[in-house]
Amino acid sequence: MSHSGWQRHSDGEVAIDKILDAAGRTFARCGVRHATMIDVARAAGCSRATLYRYFPNQEALHLAFVHRATLRIALRLAEDRRGGAPPSLADRILAGIAAVRADPLLAVWFEPENMAVPIAVSQNSELLQAMSSGLVDQVGSGALGSEELERRGEWLLRCIVSLLAMPGADDEAERVLVESYVVPGLVTDADQTRSHN
Repeated sequence: MSHSGWQRHSDGEVAIDKILDAAGRTFARCGVRHATMIDVARAAGCSRATLYRYFPNQEALHLAFVHRATLRIALRLAEDRRGGAPPSLADRILAGIAAVRADPLLAVWFEPENMAVPIAVSQNSELLQAMSSGLVDQVGSGALGSEELERRGEWLLRCIVSLLAMPGADDEAERVLVESYVVPGLVTDADQTRSHN
């Protein structure tokens, strides 16, 4: 296999997308925990040196894959709500969970043998900050300090990972959990009052 096409790649974003696409296929085929950097390089059609130029280690590759997937789901959910009234926070959380489950390249992360990887990735501060920033439109940008937003983002991420790893009995049971316990831990009555003033 020739890697010469990679040496002429002048657009880093295209190269990163190509590698992350190959990583997704590799994670689905081998399992997230068992997929090696060599497996990903082969699937991407690049050398290991090229792969390591963009992702210095497996943790960086995992984080980039999860971050891109999270952004894509968030954009899809934002597009879905353009036409009408914005969905509730519970609806957005449940739609995000459903989107992960519907995508075989993402669902594989939450199979029992792979769970250690998403748990480790979910501890990353960049991912926590991304989750926190998604809460700003629910509580108002000035209503909470960055530390409190980060704590709530961490709570949201932990809840989502938990529901993906251990699904409820059915959709209705999950909705009850999210509406009764997850959302109240994210948005209090005081937050809603502050954001409307």
